[in-house]
Amino acid sequence: MTNVIQIGNTQRGFTRMDNSIMDALMAIDLPARELKVALFVAKTTINFQAGPVRITAAAVSKATHIHPDVASKAISHLLKRRVIFREGGARGDIGLCDPKEWVFVEGPNQTNRADSDQNNKVISIASQTKSDDSLLYSKKEPLVTVPSEQITAPQGGDITPIEKTSGVSFNGEDFEVSSDLITKWAKAYAPVDVETEIVRAAAWAAANRQKKDYRRFLVNWLAKAHLKVANGVSEAGVPVDKIIGLYHRICPNLAKVAVESDKALRSMIVERWTEAETHQNSQFWKTIFDKANRLSQVYYRGANVAPRLEIICSRAVFRQLEEQA
Repeated sequence: MTNVIQIGNTQRGFTRMDNSIMDALMAIDLPARELKVALFVAKTTINFQAGPVRITAAAVSKATHIHPDVASKAISHLLKRRVIFREGGARGDIGLCDPKEWVFVEGPNQTNRADSDQNNKVISIASQTKSDDSLLYSKKEPLVTVPSEQITAPQGGDITPIEKTSGVSFNGEDFEVSSDLITKWAKAYAPVDVETEIVRAAAWAAANRQKKDYRRFLVNWLAKAHLKVANGVSEAGVPVDKIIGLYHRICPNLAKVAVESDKALRSMIVERWTEAETHQNSQFWKTIFDKANRLSQVYYRGANVAPRLEIICSRAVFRQLEEQA
């Protein structure tokens, strides 16, 4: 029996990898979790010849069995080491940098104090990843290779739980926020566009003094944004009532607006009207409502829901309808 697997057998599939990138991955000193993330980015972008693509912490977590919060930190550190790059803001497309740009030596401590997973604490069973059983022991203890279900704490020692992560990290330019937090905040601060506000908050934070607690900073930022929406905006020059009436006329089968004086809804209409000159005519809105009327569901904040005016006027759904041919 031979353990040599012939690449020519394409039925199983295989990954193409540039030799310079493979050599660089072997040469650079990265923690195991960051190496996993780098390999995932390489396979997603290079092997599939897709170029830079949007890669979420949730997708990395599913492929590598790393917690999404830890995956976000690993992505931030790889950006800092210039192993990967991101186009645009905090949720832009990610790709692999040319190895000539990589920072191979970070400092005298290197991976011992890397951002993603080394912290001199013993990780609890509840928070470890499926493939990281050895992290239950410190480097001073002998490594015992046994099935994970048989691993127990060393005699006389207790497992010290790692401090719960906040789900928010900031690399000096962009925020990395866990998908669970974004979903939670989207519900709590509706109809605020949470992802857009996070990008705005990152631009402000990058130009100001560092904060001790960026999760609290974002919560305060979103609360202020929600207050502005709740208080309403100036409707001067914006035919809000006519747009609501047009919606009822073009979309008779969709949910009617129960409270036409709702400040949050009216603010969203004003925002869509004023954000582009092309939006400032009734024919444009008729086209938007025609497209919405032909849909039974739209993707909104993580779920497929029936369209209604406040959903149609949300930034993401409105852009999708505007871009449809």
